Amino acid sequence: MTSNVDLVKKFYSSFKAKDKQTYLQLCADNIEWQVLDGMPGGGAIYIGKTAVFEKYFRHLFSNFAEFHAVPEEFLDAGHMIAVLGKYEMVSKKSRNAFTSPFAHVYTIKNDKIILFRQYADTVQIRAAAND
Repeated sequence: MTSNVDLVKKFYSSFKAKDKQTYLQLCADNIEWQVLDGMPGGGAIYIGKTAVFEKYFRHLFSNFAEFHAVPEEFLDAGHMIAVLGKYEMVSKKSRNAFTSPFAHVYTIKNDKIILFRQYADTVQIRAAAND
């Protein structure tokens, strides 16, 4: 049996590798993805894999030449995993590089990610998108 921390680590690594089959398998069909107001495509709750991975991420990535979530610490709270890390972004317009810290909280049920909550400096991220 995979630990919840290992499941979330696998999610980040498969997403970075663009291994769509793997990262989709790690998520519940009705995954809930809560995005902060102020983020590109934010201020919304996306429900379901299509809404999250086709709608939200397509919109987010359209604002940047590069955008990566780099996890640095994983905090195990049983069925909830908190991840501290940083976003690494490159502005599409200016090609300037930016970093911004984040905290992500995942809820796991039956070995699937069912809920994602994001905490980040949206002012800094929006400024990078518009740079």
